[in-house]
Amino acid sequence: MNSQYDQAVWKRLLDYYGRATPWSRQLWRLSTPLEIDELLEAGKARHSATLSDGSIKYLMQSLAERVKRDVGIGDLKQRGTLVGHLAKGLTPEGHNVYAIQLLAEQARANYLERWAAEARKGKISSEVVSRAVGSYLLDIGFSQDALHKWWTYHGRHSPKAAGIADLIEEAATLSRRPKICFDILVPITSTPPLPDQRDPAWLDSTAAAGWLSYWFPGELHPRQTGALLVEIEARDVYSAVEQVAEVVTRLTARFRVGTRQKLVFHDELFVVGEEKSWPYIQAPRRVEVHALHRTSAIFDLNLSQDINAALELLEPLDSGTPAAAIAGSWAAIEALFVGPGDTNERVVAATRMARIVACSYVRAELTALANGYAISFDDSLAGRLRALNANFEKALAFEGEIRSGNSITFKRTRHKLALDRMTALIAKPENILPKIVGQLEDSFRRLYRQRNLVVHAGDLTSVALRGTLRTVAPLVGAGIDRIVHASAVGKKSPIELSAIAEVNLASVGEDGKRLVLLLS
Repeated sequence: MNSQYDQAVWKRLLDYYGRATPWSRQLWRLSTPLEIDELLEAGKARHSATLSDGSIKYLMQSLAERVKRDVGIGDLKQRGTLVGHLAKGLTPEGHNVYAIQLLAEQARANYLERWAAEARKGKISSEVVSRAVGSYLLDIGFSQDALHKWWTYHGRHSPKAAGIADLIEEAATLSRRPKICFDILVPITSTPPLPDQRDPAWLDSTAAAGWLSYWFPGELHPRQTGALLVEIEARDVYSAVEQVAEVVTRLTARFRVGTRQKLVFHDELFVVGEEKSWPYIQAPRRVEVHALHRTSAIFDLNLSQDINAALELLEPLDSGTPAAAIAGSWAAIEALFVGPGDTNERVVAATRMARIVACSYVRAELTALANGYAISFDDSLAGRLRALNANFEKALAFEGEIRSGNSITFKRTRHKLALDRMTALIAKPENILPKIVGQLEDSFRRLYRQRNLVVHAGDLTSVALRGTLRTVAPLVGAGIDRIVHASAVGKKSPIELSAIAEVNLASVGEDGKRLVLLLS
């Protein structure tokens, strides 16, 4: 890939799939095809009184706007037809629902090929192309790790004549392959006695040892009292291991409340076809509230009651079961942002959280750029940035440099792309910031809908559950981080901070106020 455009799409895809990518550069939304499935699912939930009319209406309107812009769905006529049906009712098993399902299937058939064609033209921004392709591959079941390896390898080793459009076409071929069936054994180190009549997935120690000896004759086998043997259908081995980790988490939680005897799994598992055992402990969802440490609030025994409660409710979002993560994280947001007069409009918490995170996004990106420049260069700007102690001061100085119109460049493509995004944002904040708030509000409202499905219907099978946890967890952490900082440093309540964000965002671009100061 020789063109800057191709490099930009490729680097952003690697950002989306990288485990260490900061929240401000990750994907915040699901793909359009999955959002269509989510809407159809929401229609069923509405008829069982789990979701409200307002919730469905918001999702429908938001999705319709996405469909209009998403060239992967089809040409203008095809998109218009789908938008027309989205505006109608969602009665389960009704004519309109069947029409939407059919149109969605047609869209999926060549979704990536259409985006490849657009990438070949190079007219749609690299950011839009990468988000569409990146989210679609995750939403059909590929793991971040597998996709990162795939794009890294093909981006580096494909023929020089191959461009990003060719790689997207290869990814389309990859997406049509059937799922792979994986046989996976998780040894157990402690378990209650197994009943005589049991699911064949539960192996006693003798059967587990025989299985390990047959499939892994040269491997050192762990000490075990039995094993769980599961068959998983997945897109790749990383995804299969993630699914097993979820099964182990659920079973461990079940046994914790169902018996006084412990069920303890070994920290590695064995996959037929792989040479060695795999660690499988579920990776944290990266809920990061570093303000607790920066302000020493982590040692404060007298944190405000609402923040103290929110932090406790938030803990499962980082590594807990999906049910606890969804219910706890929304409860934390609602506790912070629903105040006097808001009792009948609890979803307003999603809007308020979105505004705070949008303001935080600007500061996070400018801070990353300032620190990156200070490390990479040795000119006067880099010297001034290194002389500043606080990240806030560095971000403010870097924003001033962009506003002054002075030439700034970076060697790394990722920083160049981030600089382009921030330069455009600073030039037209009144146009771009509302779109950022809108994307974030979509994500937090999705969390609210998932919470209602979990709490009111006990539904843990939503098509959007896994994607919600993947996209929203870092965003919740970013918002709570700003709330803790505002409380510890400025003695501001969450409601007060949300009011500041709303007022400042409403007047952005009019008074020339620095964007780093949006939460001030």
